[in-house]
Amino acid sequence: MEITGTLFYLMTNEFRVYILYRFFGLFLKQKASKRRLLCCYVSLFLINSAGYLFLASDMINLLTNMAGLFLAVLAGYQGSILKKIISVFASYGMAVLTEDLAWVLLVKVAQKDPGQIAEFGFFFATFLFFLLEAVIERTIKLRKEINVSPYKNIMLIAILLGSIFLSSVLIEGFYHAPILLIPALCILIAIDIATFYIYEKLLDDYVKLKEEETHQLQLAMYQNQLKLMQNANDAYKSMRHDMKQHLSMLTGYLQNGEKHKALDYISQINGGIGKGSKYIDTGNKDVDCIFNYITGEVIEIGGSVATDIKVPEEMPVDNFDLNVILSNLLLNACEAVSKCDKKVIHAAMRYDRGALKISVQNTYNGELEQKGDELLSTKQEKAGHGIGLWSERKAVEKYGGVMEISHTEEIFKVDILLYI
Repeated sequence: MEITGTLFYLMTNEFRVYILYRFFGLFLKQKASKRRLLCCYVSLFLINSAGYLFLASDMINLLTNMAGLFLAVLAGYQGSILKKIISVFASYGMAVLTEDLAWVLLVKVAQKDPGQIAEFGFFFATFLFFLLEAVIERTIKLRKEINVSPYKNIMLIAILLGSIFLSSVLIEGFYHAPILLIPALCILIAIDIATFYIYEKLLDDYVKLKEEETHQLQLAMYQNQLKLMQNANDAYKSMRHDMKQHLSMLTGYLQNGEKHKALDYISQINGGIGKGSKYIDTGNKDVDCIFNYITGEVIEIGGSVATDIKVPEEMPVDNFDLNVILSNLLLNACEAVSKCDKKVIHAAMRYDRGALKISVQNTYNGELEQKGDELLSTKQEKAGHGIGLWSERKAVEKYGGVMEISHTEEIFKVDILLYI
């Protein structure tokens, strides 16, 4: 290979690696530092270039390509292994389809000699790959933090592998019929894009389902609050009804000089007033609804909730966002305490000069699923896991806030600061 051709190939391969970086960014969330990620892609560039320049074999090129791709996604990105496999096969499948299409257009349609246009053909295929990536990037916005069930991911992988297989079959079967081969390859590309679109809609459906559950939960919280208020009102009416009799009894004790009986009777009245009225009353109806609902859930499983809340009656925060943050925090805490013997939740809220601080800590059984710095769901049903945390983080980011998670062997704690 001439020096000019080699340099042209290396520059084209550098462009191709940049396209892969953009492509992986559609599927996966970066976990490595910028320097480490740069090292991953430099390694990918060197592996691909070495395989092409020094090991002129289709099989070796395939292996070096796949090795470089897996190295980049495993070392540089977050997400499940199946999602990383999807991103690798998606990028490789799109690259194969564009290379096949470029080859057909140049060799079969333009009647160019394959030996004379190897470097230009690679550049043309890379340019088509770039156009395809740009189309996908502008039309499909995947939610990177959310995972669907494994069997759906496996089905997507099967479709991507099938498109690569069909591409090779089409090239062999319609070698002398480019008029059929070109639209067939374009249809395969369209099928892959449509598959990504359906995958995106599937993730959207999970999010909409979670939002609907949040709305239903909010409705249940308001209904619970109304019930508590009605109970308190009934207790107040009962107290008023009995007050005349209570005053008569106290007057009788005092007239007879039975002061100790009068004091005992007052204590009984105070105890009666306290019964049935043990609910949180901060003055903020949205906060009260959420905490009273969760407190009832925790009490039902034999636990307790201690609160330290100082918030105004009105805060400049959307009640849906507040519900998403608080309900996710408290429901997760409720689920955690249900699995351990000591069932205690401590929650604190402070609003001061436009900043809202929320802190929730709870006991738990010490079991956490963690991958690197990422906490995973411990629920048996993994489909759509991460949606609650994703929506919570989204609500926190909306207010320029921060969320910190810490834990010991017995206590799990989440601190959130919102600038509202």
